[in-house]
Amino acid sequence: MADSCCARTGVRIYACSGGSNVGQLTNEAAKALDGLRQGSMSCAIGVGAGIASFVNDANRPTTVALDGCDVACVRHAFERAGRAPDVHIVVTRLGVEKSHTFDLSDDQIAVVAGAAAEAIEAAAATSAEQVG
Repeated sequence: MADSCCARTGVRIYACSGGSNVGQLTNEAAKALDGLRQGSMSCAIGVGAGIASFVNDANRPTTVALDGCDVACVRHAFERAGRAPDVHIVVTRLGVEKSHTFDLSDDQIAVVAGAAAEAIEAAAATSAEQVG
């Protein structure tokens, strides 16, 4: 989704998309947030791999890292690229237990997307206060 059509211009959302329920919840939440125009989903693995176009894209005004668990692969990808995400959500800290199944519920997706949307709103408010 191009910036010009996003309600939250400049917000990039990066999901872990790992091999567990919580990793897949990050991916589904990121897709939902993108669809709701809370930001644009982008490629976390590209940032971690050091691919210039993805690293440059990660220097947007607001970056959102959605990690499934405390291993925090997305946050580490950002650190490897020399920056920290502006918003960091860890699904297991939201009360979802990690398993190696892919049974996801709409309620779980809503919890993750809701937590991220609230954090994006808070980051935008903080950013506006710093500018103003």
